[in-house]
Amino acid sequence: MELRHLKHFMVLARVRHFNRAATELNLAQPSLSRSIQKLESLLGVKLLDRNAKTVKLTAYGELVQSHGEKILLSVDCLKEELDAMKGLNTGELVVGASPIPATSILGPVIGEFVRRHPLIGVDLKVDSWQPLYNSLIKGQLSLFIAETKGTGLDKCDDVDLLPLPEFSAVFCCRAGHPLLGKPGPLTMSDLRCYPLAIPRNLPASMFEIFGDLFSKERADFAGLVRFDQFQPIKASLQNCDMLAITPEIAIRDELAEHELISLNPLDMPELKAHFSVVTLKGQTQAPGASEFLTCLMPRGASRQVGLLN
Repeated sequence: MELRHLKHFMVLARVRHFNRAATELNLAQPSLSRSIQKLESLLGVKLLDRNAKTVKLTAYGELVQSHGEKILLSVDCLKEELDAMKGLNTGELVVGASPIPATSILGPVIGEFVRRHPLIGVDLKVDSWQPLYNSLIKGQLSLFIAETKGTGLDKCDDVDLLPLPEFSAVFCCRAGHPLLGKPGPLTMSDLRCYPLAIPRNLPASMFEIFGDLFSKERADFAGLVRFDQFQPIKASLQNCDMLAITPEIAIRDELAEHELISLNPLDMPELKAHFSVVTLKGQTQAPGASEFLTCLMPRGASRQVGLLN
């Protein structure tokens, strides 16, 4: 089996259309058809059910697709290791992150990595943890960063975790918010009078901790916004009395500039965000990924806090 046949098949399996696949591969459609037929001949199985408009994978095709990404990634890793042995720093590194660590953690690291290794391309995928996990399992990512305790990733047997420092989760509001001028100590009940913004994938344990605070059914409900990315919420907080809960690292700059204020109710439960670097268990990291981790944690896991301050 030739790698070019497998690469052609993987693109076709993804787009499920010969014309679109041929265009993406910069091939004539007859050439793509011959390449797929050659792969089927070499494997001795039918990979596709074809008709005039669509392409459907057979059971054999689905099996080849499930292994294909890992095969191609392994080949890329081999090429990177060979280049490293020859003293070359080339190739492409695909990493992922959920929205908060993408901005707060990976942003500075990518800059440092590119400065050290300008010939290694970086492809950053920003998404929620479930699609990132699926991409890692399929061999489409070298690593990703996400919250791993609340999401249950810390209980997955097929990944390894390299923990990053814990960050407190806080409620925040704009400067000048009415709560900031409240006489006497602030309590959690005071928050119930204002609209709340919470992450869409807030772990179930958080709802248990806060009781009915985020419930639309409570009598004093004042509004609820669920978000995937916190960046738009930052702007919203400046224009209304909404409160938001987020890891402190996501608003560190805004807190320093006093654009946002962290609230500290007396009865606020202690909340921590547990971010980790997630890699596929048992997979040897390519040189590019190893170098990236060196930039991420130059002094080892025990000194990570210094990197992120």
